[in-house]
Amino acid sequence: MKTRDRILHVSLLLFNEEGEAPQTAVDISNALGISPGNLYYHFKGKDAIIRALFESFEEEMRLILRGSSGGVASIEDNWVYIYIILEEIYDFRFFYRNLGVLLDRYPDLAVRFRALVAEQRGAILRVLSDLAKAGIITIDPRLREALTDQIMMTLTFWLVADSLNRKEHEGAALIHRTVFQVMCLIVPYMGEAGFDALTHMIDHYERSVQ
Repeated sequence: MKTRDRILHVSLLLFNEEGEAPQTAVDISNALGISPGNLYYHFKGKDAIIRALFESFEEEMRLILRGSSGGVASIEDNWVYIYIILEEIYDFRFFYRNLGVLLDRYPDLAVRFRALVAEQRGAILRVLSDLAKAGIITIDPRLREALTDQIMMTLTFWLVADSLNRKEHEGAALIHRTVFQVMCLIVPYMGEAGFDALTHMIDHYERSVQ
């Protein structure tokens, strides 16, 4: 792995596991076993590393969002799609756990993050529309925006909510739990025909968190 990539990899591990705020460029270089000057050759300090990490997240998330077009044709597909989104967010969880502070500190990233959220919202709206056209859910068009807002709040603040719990959940279990929460928002629109899908959802969730 090239030094630049190693810096990003180790920085992401440190930020995710120990928080971004207490880390310095010296801490990162020490974790890598390189001199601060070597790190500075590749990144002009921690701010540059955070921007590079956000660029990676932004690029990967846009690929996921744009891949939803026509690809979600069932409740099961929607489960998997939401899981993929949350998995990507979890990989860069330091950003979401300290979202307000980081957006205030980096106004340029705040603009890009809002654009990414808007694209994410558009993808969720598109998925709901596709599910409605396929007869999988039945929803008054006047409620679609509100449902999308509820889903977006969960997708944006699930990590913060978990940090407020007495017992924080780990990794895959937390992701499965959050997917289930998102899917529960859709249940009221599934109708009687969605009973089998609902039963399958619950069974899948219970197996996933055991």
